[in-house]
Amino acid sequence: MTSTGGILWQYLLSELLAMKSRVAAIFAAGSAGHSRPVARDEGETSRLSVGLATRCLVALLLTFTAVSMCAAEAPRQLFGKTVVMGWNEYRVQRCDDGQLKRGHTASSLLVYVSENGRLFTRLNRRGGRGGSNSNDLDPEGGNKRSGTGSAGNLSTRFEGSVLAIQNSMQSGARRIQATFSGGFTGCSLQVRFGKDGGSEIRHRTMDGKMCNIISTDVSGNACSIRNGNLVGG
Repeated sequence: MTSTGGILWQYLLSELLAMKSRVAAIFAAGSAGHSRPVARDEGETSRLSVGLATRCLVALLLTFTAVSMCAAEAPRQLFGKTVVMGWNEYRVQRCDDGQLKRGHTASSLLVYVSENGRLFTRLNRRGGRGGSNSNDLDPEGGNKRSGTGSAGNLSTRFEGSVLAIQNSMQSGARRIQATFSGGFTGCSLQVRFGKDGGSEIRHRTMDGKMCNIISTDVSGNACSIRNGNLVGG
């Protein structure tokens, strides 16, 4: 599968080639009238056009380099290891049937970094009343879900020294972020929720009801790094 960085650089290359063609056209236009004197303002325009094209090339290169760095490769210090994360959510939500629900969910998230730097993700959630669901994500982006109320698409990526997992809901999303210490010997965890514009965060509960989340308190955040593949498969 083509990586995000690879796609960006392919696009950059196409833009560079297109810019090269435009610059060549400028020079061709300037030389096409070699049988007559070139007016000073025409020559100045050509030089300005070439200068602008050069600056555009540099700016484009810097922009795509920065974007590519955001989608970083997995750190080699984590190859062959599993990042283990866990937290609790205490939620108040209003369901479509008018019921105001309060509940507690315990979540466990594992991300295994293979010896080749490929990411395998498993998210397990268990409700206070015994319900549960899970999401498994493979390196090719295949997202296997089980259990009622399992969240939508799951994505995992490194952003420098941060491991970010995005977990979309019916509306809105959960962002799980592990920040690593120097040397990647330890980590800390943050879990945040975001809305889609002005829409409420909306999801299906483990008992099958569609509800809008009024508030969520996250506690008990834990993050550690362990040797080996704890995801399995």
